[in-house]
Amino acid sequence: MKTLYVSDLDGTLLNSSLRVSDASVQMINVLIGEGLPFTIATARSIESARELLSGIHLSLPAVFMNGVFITHPQTGETVREHFLPCSVGEAIVDAYLREGLKPVVYTIDGEDASRVYYRGVHNRSEELYIGDRLQTQSERFRITSDFTACLQEKLITVNAIDLPEKLEPVYKAFSEREDCICHYGPDVYCPGYYWLEISSAHATKSRAVLEVKERYGYNRVVVFGDNLNDLSMFEIADESYAVANAHELVKQAASRVIDSNDDDGVARFLAERKRNGK
Repeated sequence: MKTLYVSDLDGTLLNSSLRVSDASVQMINVLIGEGLPFTIATARSIESARELLSGIHLSLPAVFMNGVFITHPQTGETVREHFLPCSVGEAIVDAYLREGLKPVVYTIDGEDASRVYYRGVHNRSEELYIGDRLQTQSERFRITSDFTACLQEKLITVNAIDLPEKLEPVYKAFSEREDCICHYGPDVYCPGYYWLEISSAHATKSRAVLEVKERYGYNRVVVFGDNLNDLSMFEIADESYAVANAHELVKQAASRVIDSNDDDGVARFLAERKRNGK
């Protein structure tokens, strides 16, 4: 039986310092060199994840933006993409604005450049996220007071970052629609704040992981995660493992709980399985 192994990044493979530890990189690269089929499924964009993954010798395509893209990290070749219809994006932005939220709109513009349009920084979670990205990806981020033009570009996702009580009315409204999917969950780096990311109905980690599994001829899939957006891939996996720092609902859905992200949980699990001949 050929088994594919897929790990989330933030809170799972990345430690609290937002990096893959040297120990994890070394263990995973040894295993990949010995033939382990390993890849990533993350909510991050490829621009955000590329440097974090640069030390890992991935040979399979990875899943980015919660399933919007399936892309080879090394070559940048995209094998699947699912954009959000412009009319749906307009409705999402309008709903966010009515609730006093600040939309963050991710697009591919007319020159095939990745763009992120936002209204500024208004809370601690936005400050951590946008401040971190501006250090290395400032050309992607554009402050705007009017989203009309960017909503005609290829829409990747439309997000808002705020307190859950402010996000929940929009979440409830769009979670019942069939033309989009809501990824809603806590910010693992800024307790108290939540992210609501609304994308194409076809953009889920589960769909993307299944496509990689089938496209490359694997019979089974084993996944690792920590947050609510990982639950969809837990549902389709033959085995699912939650790191010790995971959300309680993710732990409950897992086949087993393993060591935390700060204790190299994913890499140590894979190395132990290899030693045991599984």
